Amino acid sequence: MAKVELLNSNTHKNIKIKTNRDVSDLKQQSILPLVLGEFSHAAIEFPICFIKNSESDEIQVVALMGIERGENLFVKGSDWDAAYMPARYTHRPFGLLQNPEDKANFGIAVDFDSELVNEDDGVALFDENGNETEFLSKQKDAMRTYLEQEHLTKGFAKELMDKELLVQRQITVTVNDKQFNIDGVYIIDEKKVEEMSDEQFLDFRKRGLLNPIFTHLLSMRQMNNLIRRKSMLTQA
Repeated sequence: MAKVELLNSNTHKNIKIKTNRDVSDLKQQSILPLVLGEFSHAAIEFPICFIKNSESDEIQVVALMGIERGENLFVKGSDWDAAYMPARYTHRPFGLLQNPEDKANFGIAVDFDSELVNEDDGVALFDENGNETEFLSKQKDAMRTYLEQEHLTKGFAKELMDKELLVQRQITVTVNDKQFNIDGVYIIDEKKVEEMSDEQFLDFRKRGLLNPIFTHLLSMRQMNNLIRRKSMLTQA
């Protein structure tokens, strides 16, 4: 269980964050969340898919990183073998906690159970006077931006579902003569996009929603990347 606390310049004045990235903990993560601002970067490596949260029924956007459950084809040993890593992971050990008295406000928090958090090695969060370092300031800006993007992404996914542009599909792939089925995945129905009325199409264009739609559709070609990686893994 993560030990997440709001950051405090007095209580946490000696905290440092290691910048080296051992990604061994991602070996069994076959999906990672994405936000709209990441689509263009993620699409060069991963299929961008939609899944339904089993607890909330909320539609989420994820990068697909494995063909079987519990595998990540982009982790080699302790290293990350891809040109891009989703921001949800690179933000570690930072997060945001909602103010229980004012749900519109969030404070920056740190997972103190993370192996990146210590008092001896890494980048300091506060200087000797208790002021935020440039490193912390940049992390706070990044988290604010991510929160905004997360809100936009949830709205985007919900609108796609409400307008019945998402369809659930079983993706079947064959790797070295063995068949694999990927279940529970939603993708945008390209035919339905093509059949949108001129009014709806123009509305999507004005709101900047066409680009992520087409980026998602294009990203599905990266299934070939997963197949190639899986093939190399099974032959090793």
